[in-house]
Amino acid sequence: MNICSLELLPPYSDGFTVDEKITEIVETIQFVFVCFTFPFYCMIVYFLFESQAKHIDELRSPFYKLCISTAVVDLWTLSTNYLGAMFPKWGWGVPIYIGLGSFYTHVYLYFAWSTGVCQAMSVSVLAANRLTALTFPDSYEKIWNGKRMQIAYGLQFILGLLIGLATFTNPAVLYRTEKLGVVPAFTNGELTTVFFIIGGLFLFANCIYLICSYCYLFYRLRLRNNQQNIGIRIMMNQRKREKARKSEYRLFIMSNIVVGVQISVCFLFFLEATQLVTLPSDTFYLFYNAAR
Repeated sequence: MNICSLELLPPYSDGFTVDEKITEIVETIQFVFVCFTFPFYCMIVYFLFESQAKHIDELRSPFYKLCISTAVVDLWTLSTNYLGAMFPKWGWGVPIYIGLGSFYTHVYLYFAWSTGVCQAMSVSVLAANRLTALTFPDSYEKIWNGKRMQIAYGLQFILGLLIGLATFTNPAVLYRTEKLGVVPAFTNGELTTVFFIIGGLFLFANCIYLICSYCYLFYRLRLRNNQQNIGIRIMMNQRKREKARKSEYRLFIMSNIVVGVQISVCFLFFLEATQLVTLPSDTFYLFYNAAR
């Protein structure tokens, strides 16, 4: 590939843009963070897989199995974001991306949208798992074993992959960036807006579900802890209360992070769907990657 073939691509520089220095700082921080966390995340997934193979009872519950599948979705999403969007934007391996042409643009956009749905469904399935653990403790193992577990995996993966097929109905091309990189983007603006409207409504419904689920989960946890404290000696009661407070605090932090991320992504989709702010593809994914 030479410079001439890159210059044949249309430029992409419309709409609202972020200052170049700010963009570089944010992207550098993101990349450094990913470089440290990605191998660590892979190591955790490996040990969780090992625990399943070695039949370690403490780590073989349905919850940890769902944690593994959710981690796979997260790693898949990170790989898609950087291999499909960030690296070509920075000008890394541009000849390969241009050589792949429309195959690369469509496959990347398919995985980018599919993994977004998969991530949303994964956190929803995990929330449902925790709800059943507190609401039906005696039937928990039965509910999340066998075919029901396969349904949970299907919700995490298959639903997103099926919904993502809609992206193939929207033409996509490569655009040239000012730094001799490339950015894949849809060309049908009206259809893209429809995608964002549907995606925004889906994420909004998911946010409502997560908020309701974690509020009810928090309520059930407090109710259970209060019931356990009845009739216990004062010293033991204080220890129980302290342990309960720590458990409630961890749940509160986790739920706020999960819901906060989903609301942030939902807000980005709202901006794109309503076109209150016209974000170029690279700028949109700058915020989108930071949120996820």
